[in-house]
Amino acid sequence: MQIKKIPQYVLQTLKNTLNRENLPPKKVLCYSSIFISLVAALLGFFSTVFSFYIGDIQLQIILITIGVLFCLLIYYSLIKLHKRKESISLIIFTCIVFFLAYALPLIPPKYGLQQFEINAAFLKFMIVSILLVIVGIFGVSFAMKPLYNFTSKSNQSSAYFILTFSLLLILYPLVVIIGNIMINGLGGISWDFLTQDVIKHGAQGGINHALFGTFIVTIGTAIIAIPLGVASAIYLIEYAKAGPIVRIIRIAADILQGIPSIVFGLFGLAVFVPIFGISILSGILVMGFMTLPIVIRGSEEALLCVPKSIREGSYAVGATKWQTIRRVVLPPALPGIITGAVLGLGRAAGETAPIMFTASIFMAPFPTSVFEPIQSLSFHLLQLTKYIGAYPVEQNAWATALLLIGIVLGMNAIAIIVREKYRVEF
Repeated sequence: MQIKKIPQYVLQTLKNTLNRENLPPKKVLCYSSIFISLVAALLGFFSTVFSFYIGDIQLQIILITIGVLFCLLIYYSLIKLHKRKESISLIIFTCIVFFLAYALPLIPPKYGLQQFEINAAFLKFMIVSILLVIVGIFGVSFAMKPLYNFTSKSNQSSAYFILTFSLLLILYPLVVIIGNIMINGLGGISWDFLTQDVIKHGAQGGINHALFGTFIVTIGTAIIAIPLGVASAIYLIEYAKAGPIVRIIRIAADILQGIPSIVFGLFGLAVFVPIFGISILSGILVMGFMTLPIVIRGSEEALLCVPKSIREGSYAVGATKWQTIRRVVLPPALPGIITGAVLGLGRAAGETAPIMFTASIFMAPFPTSVFEPIQSLSFHLLQLTKYIGAYPVEQNAWATALLLIGIVLGMNAIAIIVREKYRVEF
């Protein structure tokens, strides 16, 4: 196509698009309603993530626009399509939208619950954001009904949209948490923050010792949990015969996997601290026991994914049991084993209670042996939150939270990448 003909081509495309036959009034109304509803849902989503209020005027404009468009859709459905019963849901939704346009701006910026003896408050932007998301979802759903003349296709399209949007909402808490932490914490990340020790109760300095302590405990946990966990899984899958003992062991592993971390912390305080004191070794032992069930179950699932036919083929050519496990079973199961191990270590890196009871002190000096206490990121963050108001520690607290969540998410990402890259299909 010649460059001179591009404007002419664009104009012709617009004319064809705006042609009454290609875009009748019903489609214009429905598509406009869907678009404005999506805008409302996205505004509600991002206002929650970034903690801002769009403003009373903007809120009323969006809701009134949605209400007017649905009034036109109701008129079209009643007069043109003769769908009276089917239009009741549109009428109810439109009334709710107009009511929200009137009522939401009247909400105070902060609504306290002290009269109900609850020491909490609702923030206006949170209420408005959630309602905008709900209005947007239902707006799209209801706008699809007249678009497809209230047929079964409209119900199918509406259900498909709601299910798809619900799937996306699974990411909502993750985006809100990470978004807020990044906004508040990025400004505190610097070279000095990463390389200096705590100064003035966390108001100055950094997390050098805490970062090192978290790294040491994670490595020590891996040294204990991975060999024991993988060996236990190999025994349970390859050697142990099915029976009540094996079932009891697996039930015990599942129970241990669900026990709150603070219980492990109290266990370490009662068992290991009297022997080794508040030290790196006590923390590593507790975290190893806490991570062990995760590694066992993950390794079991990985070993079970290897078909029995591969084992039988190895036995058929004269391989021993251990040769089959080492050379035939473990290589294809290794990605799953690594995934389970890394996920367990990611949990260990972010835990606070076990380290708080067994290994960590807020301003501990740099350790020279495993029998000395350490600092850790999770316990460091906990202590900083206690000093909020007494010392200017908010920036360092957000930066510590950002670094900690980055480590945990990074380990989870590594586990997913390893699993997908080295997965073997049978």
